[in-house]
Amino acid sequence: MSAHLVVALGCAFQTRQWQEQSLLQTEGAGELKRASIVNELTGPLTGEGRLEYQLLYPTSPDGDVIFTGFERVTGTWDGLSGSFVLRHDGVYSPTAGARAALQVLSGSGSGDFAGLSGEGRLAARAGERGGEYTLMLKRG
Repeated sequence: MSAHLVVALGCAFQTRQWQEQSLLQTEGAGELKRASIVNELTGPLTGEGRLEYQLLYPTSPDGDVIFTGFERVTGTWDGLSGSFVLRHDGVYSPTAGARAALQVLSGSGSGDFAGLSGEGRLAARAGERGGEYTLMLKRG
């Protein structure tokens, strides 16, 4: 990938580990939880993502869950290897699944991904243990 080239990239993810811990429950106001997640990435970007979420569960079991978190992605793409951090901001609906905005954090890249920037989105269907990242990446 040459400097300053913007590339659209899609990759699938499969959740290999999801461990949740309750942090705070307030009667009538939902529950705050933490989740530690390991994702396997396949496609043009291949590797592993280690993700920490903060989630706010609603009082109603059919309500939306709001989440934010950070994922260290370590992998290879087009002959390059390294890591970078994605910030996730999203919502999980028990019927529609998860949707999130993604942002590559400035200064988080290592190896060949040093200087990487970009943004994207996450989409996953309800009840499935995976989904897709669509990223617009720029190096340099």
